[in-house]
Amino acid sequence: MTYRLVNENDAAAFLEFFRIIVSETDNLACSESEAEAMTEEDEKNFIRSMNDSGSFSVAAAEDGIILGSCDIRIQRKERLRHRAEMGIAVRKEYWGKGIAQHILEAAIAEAERRCVRKIYLTVRADNERAKSFYKRNGFKLSGTDRMLFFIDGNYIDGEQYELILR
Repeated sequence: MTYRLVNENDAAAFLEFFRIIVSETDNLACSESEAEAMTEEDEKNFIRSMNDSGSFSVAAAEDGIILGSCDIRIQRKERLRHRAEMGIAVRKEYWGKGIAQHILEAAIAEAERRCVRKIYLTVRADNERAKSFYKRNGFKLSGTDRMLFFIDGNYIDGEQYELILR
């Protein structure tokens, strides 16, 4: 397995990965129908936009298949460039195998190299597995995001976490 930065050549594999993870969980902002409507060109544009802005994605890949990824979206405005929003996902069949840990460590190292000093994220308030993972990795609860998602007629709250880097 390799852990590396995502580039435009990964668009097809990344789109396949994204469609799989969206179908496996309700913990992501994108719905299955939205993911299915995306094209490889959409994915290329997303990757290009991320890279052009100084943001990046770290992927865990094996035999050309993406098993997990961590997006670090660095703020574009000069006064906010020390901050980055994070999103991480791993294909369900690979949960519990340490992939998320490796991806997170690689993403944090790259973020530090790019002078990011704060990483933040929002997670569903009822996602105990994710919250435990973030807490084990030094993230601290920083707030609540009421009505984060609207799924199946129900509003679901979120919790915001942050990690201050060196």
